[in-house]
Amino acid sequence: MKRGILAVVTGTLLTACSSGGIDDVRVDPSVVIPVDTAASVTGPDDTTAVSIPSTPSLLATLGEPVDGWNQPVDLVVWRSSETHIVERPGVVRRLNDDGTPGAILLDISDQTRAEGERGLLGLAYSVDGTHAFVNYTDLVGSTIVARFDVRDDGTFDVTTQRQLLEIAQPYPNHNGGDLLVTPDGADLLVFTGDGGAGGDPDRYALDPASLLGKIVRLDPASDSPAPEIWSVGLRNPWRVSVDPTTNRLWIADVGQNDVEEINIVELTDLRGSSFGWSAFEGKRPYNDDQIERHSAYRAIDPVLEYRHENGDCSVSGGTVVRDPDIAAVGDWYLFSDFCSGVVRALCVNGAAECGLLALGKVPSSVGVLSDHSGRPWVLSLDGFVVPVISDR
Repeated sequence: MKRGILAVVTGTLLTACSSGGIDDVRVDPSVVIPVDTAASVTGPDDTTAVSIPSTPSLLATLGEPVDGWNQPVDLVVWRSSETHIVERPGVVRRLNDDGTPGAILLDISDQTRAEGERGLLGLAYSVDGTHAFVNYTDLVGSTIVARFDVRDDGTFDVTTQRQLLEIAQPYPNHNGGDLLVTPDGADLLVFTGDGGAGGDPDRYALDPASLLGKIVRLDPASDSPAPEIWSVGLRNPWRVSVDPTTNRLWIADVGQNDVEEINIVELTDLRGSSFGWSAFEGKRPYNDDQIERHSAYRAIDPVLEYRHENGDCSVSGGTVVRDPDIAAVGDWYLFSDFCSGVVRALCVNGAAECGLLALGKVPSSVGVLSDHSGRPWVLSLDGFVVPVISDR
């Protein structure tokens, strides 16, 4: 955290019991965590001076949880008018405005298994909403990226399923799973993990011959696209998003034993960039034999890293607050930690951290993502979603 900068932030902390589940989400409006007292959080460069146009603030809290979901893991906007949620067992369904589950739009539960870190993991739509792209692990554990035609009512035409990419997974974990169609619609980006186990044992993340640990570009219009590696050095990117105001890409990358990290990068800077793993975990050297490989690329340093303390152990990204109903001064990125359940807001000015706020706890939180109206939702693998709402 940048010292010497006073960032006054208002928010509420939720308390949680140890049992886990929907009853653990409760509001305690008497507890406020100022930015400068947030523990165990560091920025990439504590000496950098930051120019803040006005005191950053965020008036937000967690709303009432809504249950009825089956392992929700992703949330995606369709045609700027609807929001769809991915359920890990293999279902995509509509998110109603009140947070309840709507109609089923896709069911490929016969093609995947929700076990460990596997299942239906990611979804993206073409700019015009006529095509959907899904990322899932198949019944033998390989990563599959497939395309479907989408009808005008939002349902997927399963007869049009077309496999665009298959990546064999050497281990059952670190599958990544996110997909992103660039705002111009020209590129489908696939975010892959390093293949799993621990410590990048096969050194895939920085290997230019492997699609693991990478940002892979596909031509979304092609039936047989040739994969192109744009970026290297990811461990297990878990939830990415593009801020519609700045057009910058945010990536939360799950760490090994010590450090979780959040990265920001311009879309135009993706090609030829390295996020460091496994030469580094965060900013800390990890596998010395990978440093030379990392040095061949443009290095992207994390804007925020935090240690495995106070129950934290696995970052879940992440969306920038652009909800017109939430009062915010500055750019605030919402994210959570799967292990502790803490939902946090990170203030960023340019490429520098300018504050951190804890909003509360959501057990088994696997992402914080914005719907078609801009409202952020926290997804819990325990089967419920929690809106982030105004606190004024």
